[in-house]
Amino acid sequence: KYLLSIIGRRDGSSMLTKENRFRNYGSVSLGWAVNKETFLKDVQWLNELKLRGSYGILGNLGSLSQSAVNPLLTATQSYFGQTPTLQNGYVQTTLANKNLTWAESKQTNIGLDLTVLNRLSLVADYFVKETDKMILTRSLPGTAGLSTQTINAGLVKDKGLELGLTYNSDKSKAFTYSVNATLTKLKNNVEELAPGLQNIAVGTNFRNELAPLSINVGQPLYSYYVLKTEGIFQTQAEVDNYKNSKGQKIQPNAKPGDFRFADLDDSGAIDGKDRYFAGSAYPDFSYGLSFNASYKNFDFNIFAQGVQGNKLLNAVKRTTYSASGPSYNKLVGILDAWSTTNPNGKVPIISTSDNNGNFNASDFYIENGSYLRIRNVTLGYSLPKSLTEK
Repeated sequence: KYLLSIIGRRDGSSMLTKENRFRNYGSVSLGWAVNKETFLKDVQWLNELKLRGSYGILGNLGSLSQSAVNPLLTATQSYFGQTPTLQNGYVQTTLANKNLTWAESKQTNIGLDLTVLNRLSLVADYFVKETDKMILTRSLPGTAGLSTQTINAGLVKDKGLELGLTYNSDKSKAFTYSVNATLTKLKNNVEELAPGLQNIAVGTNFRNELAPLSINVGQPLYSYYVLKTEGIFQTQAEVDNYKNSKGQKIQPNAKPGDFRFADLDDSGAIDGKDRYFAGSAYPDFSYGLSFNASYKNFDFNIFAQGVQGNKLLNAVKRTTYSASGPSYNKLVGILDAWSTTNPNGKVPIISTSDNNGNFNASDFYIENGSYLRIRNVTLGYSLPKSLTEK
């Protein structure tokens, strides 16, 4: 009737200094099979009712590079001497951090297992996971002499719900089947970063041109931080009349066919301060559906899986829709570029000189990532034993 599990572990890694190398972690879980209590022993329709709870702490160094604590030297050349001449040498490119330690995840889980009538089963879990001392890379100011440093920074919280529902038909019949459905809902949020930090620009980029990711307090981890488009200029008059509250032209280099970007800070110019959060790759929920059936020697299975509400950044548009910059083959979507004969086009005008910055990181690249996919369909037939025994 009562279940208890306790796990302890000690982890160590040579990638950290001796002071931070080893950490102790563990977990405890409890269970109560309520249906085995005497006050429920005569309830025939209840096959299982179990309540579960657990709490655990686990360390993680998955995103720690081998050179974060003790950076390797990189070969370089520089001018030295009273009469400067080019000399070979070695240089450190990232700032060492001897204080780096384990990132830690603390998770609390409350669950329910329920089966009734030997047919219908429910598994439900609610969890809260806090990831503290995340291992992140931050950019350093030019005065530091080095570009980046790996740090332990902040706290991210995940809250979620997982549901699994299964129905099994009467197994005494010739035709039997089962239906299973799963649903997972997760909310991710950056609760805090290192002292003095409200955001961390993520260096991940597309061909050194698009860097749309940002880590900000109050937003999901790795959110898209991009410019906001407000359609395409149709006439030169629209360009000339697009001004801020002080009467300043906001996009003086634009022409008909260029994107109109939102001047969110009303500064009269489009820059990094006009970026906004356009969603993240985290879905609102994900789900799965499966159906299994059998009749005599035949069996059938179909499995579908999907996500809803996530956003994707289609960075390939930068090279396959734009005529500026290096030459690449183009996708057929470029045929929907704006022109005087296609004023409703969704792609900016085709031009080898992008003076307006049409293909800078913006919500032009953000797309709906929701899908439902049939992952597997199987039809089988089991040969009769009278044949296979031979």
